[in-house]
Amino acid sequence: MKTQFNRFTMLLIVTTLIGVSYTNFKYKAYVPGIALVLGILLTSIHKDNSISHHTKVWSSKTLSYAIILLGFGFNLNNILKAGLAGIGYTIISIGGTLILGLLIGKLLKNDGKISILISSGTAICGGSAIAAINPIIRSSHEETAVAMGAIFLLNAVGLLLFPIIGHQLNLTQHQFGLLAALAIHDTSSVVGSCMSYGQESLIVGTTVKLVRALWIIPVSLIIALMYSKINHNEQSQGKTKKPWFIFWFILASLSVTLFPSLQAIGTHLKELGESFFMVALFLIGYNVSFSSLKSVGTKVLFQALSLWIIVSILVILALKTGFLN
Repeated sequence: MKTQFNRFTMLLIVTTLIGVSYTNFKYKAYVPGIALVLGILLTSIHKDNSISHHTKVWSSKTLSYAIILLGFGFNLNNILKAGLAGIGYTIISIGGTLILGLLIGKLLKNDGKISILISSGTAICGGSAIAAINPIIRSSHEETAVAMGAIFLLNAVGLLLFPIIGHQLNLTQHQFGLLAALAIHDTSSVVGSCMSYGQESLIVGTTVKLVRALWIIPVSLIIALMYSKINHNEQSQGKTKKPWFIFWFILASLSVTLFPSLQAIGTHLKELGESFFMVALFLIGYNVSFSSLKSVGTKVLFQALSLWIIVSILVILALKTGFLN
């Protein structure tokens, strides 16, 4: 009976989220955060393991589909321009974050593997980076779960908190897009916070974050080389998961750039992508419970939190001083 209740409730919430995405709802900007919280609340009332298994699979797929559909609303020329303009601070920020994260982890005497997962997740793109690094360093399920838990907790906070910070600091749409892309971990939370802030920030934030996500592959290779030298007894044979959705995002953007007549259809597909994104956040929230958040180690959480705060402050200072523009 409870399983039927959960399925009906989830279907009702998903339908409502899609409907809200196509309306001029007064509080539409808060829907991404509401979707995430609804998922957490529903699973805290009653979590069904069979449903949870499917939501884990479909949250990842739905998010990928959402990002691909968002591509139909972006001009490829603008994406290339943003990518080339940001390559310098992308390299500096990724390298600096990795080094700083590992230093903090060493000071806290955190396990080396968890420290690498936290640092790479903060430096590149959260859960996706952790999933890619995991087979390379052969971290255990418990280590991966703890790192994921810490990063996801901060993602949820960032999704809700960053738009407030942006307004308090009077950041422009462009500035907030850069802040979200460089300081928020996962692409999903970047998109969600930028959608709350405005369309221009959504374009800037999504573009810069997706370009940043491409660095999963070279960073994974570097970590594999470094880790094999440090740990001679642990040879990594895992394969890096490739973010293929980025390729399809670019292809979608290319289609509307080369064929302007498709822009009207592209706008509707972009709106559908926003709806999918709301659903993905809800499904992600369903796999987070208050008990699972408690299982995140204090030192691990402190490493992730302190690294995140330092990176966020540095990005804000760079924006305010004109170093980033």
